[in-house]
Amino acid sequence: MDNIQTGLMVSAIGLIVTFSALGVFIGVIVLLQKLFPPKPQAKISAVEQSVMAISDVSKESDDSDEALVAVLAAAAYLRSRRSGQLGSTLLAGPGPYRTSRN
Repeated sequence: MDNIQTGLMVSAIGLIVTFSALGVFIGVIVLLQKLFPPKPQAKISAVEQSVMAISDVSKESDDSDEALVAVLAAAAYLRSRRSGQLGSTLLAGPGPYRTSRN
């Protein structure tokens, strides 16, 4: 056999081995699903209960709109202060660690 035939033979064997292994894994997964079927879901999970509790707390507060406006105003203020410093690091130039290495 020449090099082309050898390469094709190795490629074919590699593909056969790969897809055979994938077939075995799929078979094991299907077998495990048949042996251990999923449990029926509970009425409400713990996560859903905590989300419902949080939403109940947020509904109870009367001044939630005012608090939301205050939080958004504070975030906008901090963001506007930070936007002025956006390029300051780039304008400062390289630090001392870069200038000592030539």
